[in-house]
Amino acid sequence: MSEKIIISPLDWGLGHATRCIPIIRSYLKQNAEVEIASAITHKNFFAQEFPDLVWHEAPAYDIKYPRYSWQMSFWILGQILHIKKMMREENKWLASLCEKRKYTQIISDNRFGFYNKKIKSIYITHQLRIAFPQYCTPFEKIGERWHKGIMKNFDEIWVPDYEEFPGLAGKLSHPSYADKRIKYIGPLSRLDLQDAGQGREEVEKSIDILALISGPEPQRSIFEKHAIRLLTKSTGNNCIVRGLPNETQIPDLPFETFNHLSAVDLREKILASRTVLCRSGYSTLMDLALLKANAILVPTPGQTEQIYLAELWRKRCV
Repeated sequence: MSEKIIISPLDWGLGHATRCIPIIRSYLKQNAEVEIASAITHKNFFAQEFPDLVWHEAPAYDIKYPRYSWQMSFWILGQILHIKKMMREENKWLASLCEKRKYTQIISDNRFGFYNKKIKSIYITHQLRIAFPQYCTPFEKIGERWHKGIMKNFDEIWVPDYEEFPGLAGKLSHPSYADKRIKYIGPLSRLDLQDAGQGREEVEKSIDILALISGPEPQRSIFEKHAIRLLTKSTGNNCIVRGLPNETQIPDLPFETFNHLSAVDLREKILASRTVLCRSGYSTLMDLALLKANAILVPTPGQTEQIYLAELWRKRCV
């Protein structure tokens, strides 16, 4: 009997969805039946990657960042009740779907309530330890215990990083405790197209700056405005990918502009770029590491995970 799998990413930017792509490809290669559940914001993205797979609209966490970094601590406290409510809602929704669809395995990418006690449930995360602001690092152990408590509902925990410290995510993916459920599965990138017969081919560097815009609002739009201003002033051949798979209209800008690119096209753009301007989200970093790209990392203001990762990667390049 073949596996019947449901996989669902958190709707917190596009990164959680992109790193599900190689997992889906792997299961399809094993002749498993795979279905996708996601927020409506990810529907077009998955439809472009896997037009033949069954897709379900899952409850959306609909998380939006505060506009200013100083608001982040108060914002996090304000999100706790919302997150608990969403955990209950998505767990109830999934239970109903499992009764109808008869899955043999559930895979959640950072969706806290996407599990079922009767079915093998797997949780994907690179953030076993939650980064806190520098002045609050003693509280990281509390965050670590909180996340460990969330993960108690899952049978396995998959970490998309290397087991040997520091890997790609440093302390985030290497907690202070041991847990036999933790399995390091290596970095995940939808740009890894080896199964399609594409290696890391040499491509002429025809793009000076490639701006990759990502993340939840309003910070996505704020970053886009800054990137457009920079690319407009910069001489040379530049390009921007806006990270908007649901958008159809493309703004008229003085450089090459895309709302979204397929894995094949995005890989080609990155390989052809001298410098990539992007957020320091972990999924983006896994893509950059795979393609050995030069990058300017701009962490999302107030997002301690991205700030930590940007500093970690800066030190590696010194």
